[in-house]
Amino acid sequence: HLEHLEDDILNQGKEGGFNSIAFLKELGEMLSTPQSSVRVTTKWDGAPAVICGTDPQTGKFFVGTKSVFAKTNPKVMYTKDQIDNTYNGKLAQKLKDCLEHLPKLGISGVIQGDLLFTDDKTTDKIDGVKNIVFTPNTITYAVPDLSTLGDKVSRAKVGIVFHTTYTGSSLQDMSASFGVDISKFKKTSDV
Repeated sequence: HLEHLEDDILNQGKEGGFNSIAFLKELGEMLSTPQSSVRVTTKWDGAPAVICGTDPQTGKFFVGTKSVFAKTNPKVMYTKDQIDNTYNGKLAQKLKDCLEHLPKLGISGVIQGDLLFTDDKTTDKIDGVKNIVFTPNTITYAVPDLSTLGDKVSRAKVGIVFHTTYTGSSLQDMSASFGVDISKFKKTSDV
């Protein structure tokens, strides 16, 4: 869970204030020198959170929501039939789209991302320019149609931003770390 800087002050009081000051000093250091312990990312507002990858116990590809980590009754989806028996409506369809297209990336291990779009993209003119538009959660994103990114978004069946890598010998015992190395993923126009 990503918190805002000011939340640390509200959550931790005086200690949070000192943490915030230390973070800002380190952020200043990061911006002026190559060595820093701070990592900066862009926050994307997608939904749902999709957990996917190779189950370390079965070796099978799966998709799911954060419920894959539940201690009792985890919802790990290996097939479209399992998705249909567990979920319904738009969520079920989005998970089925992920199950169909995300394996094409050759993901090894378990990762998490925010789903940006499946078949819910539309077009709209903004300042006279045609854009591909999608609203996965509360923020509406617009990508110029006649751009390199617009071409990729237009052809993609699934748009997702991966941000967390999990490690462990079973889904229930995994630990999370920031970032996903996508350089090893296979290229596909579908994702």
